[in-house]
Amino acid sequence: MEYFTQEDLRPSERTLRIIRQIAYTYRVIKMNGKYEGLCLN
Repeated sequence: MEYFTQEDLRPSERTLRIIRQIAYTYRVIKMNGKYEGLCLN
């Protein structure tokens, strides 16, 4: 049986950059009691 450690699950730097870019440009705000997505471009 093969065991996986945290190092095996570490994403590449390119993947992390894409996630950071999405997180920076996409926000969720609450308006009128409802959550709405907002893209900052």
